[in-house]
Amino acid sequence: MSIYTSKNPAGSAALELGLMTAGLGNLISSAHEQGKANVRAGRARRAEYEYDCALYAARIHADDLGREAIASAKRVAQLEAKVRNLRAALQQRQSIIERMSHKARAA
Repeated sequence: MSIYTSKNPAGSAALELGLMTAGLGNLISSAHEQGKANVRAGRARRAEYEYDCALYAARIHADDLGREAIASAKRVAQLEAKVRNLRAALQQRQSIIERMSHKARAA
């Protein structure tokens, strides 16, 4: 639209300025909304990344605890076997002591 062919050039200029202002406002508004959406998406990505990192650390910790539990169970089994051997040796020695004390009483 040209302001020189119009019967009301000031009205046409005001209308064009209003339309440009509305278009610019719409552009700014949509850019702002897009920026907010990008911020939300970034926060979601960071939260997902932090969750993934925490999950990975928990899995590593669980693996470490599992290995530690297996090693502890093996150590307990070794100690139980050692206790059985010591009890058997103690029983043998106790029976020898009892036989020797019976012989001493008999003599």
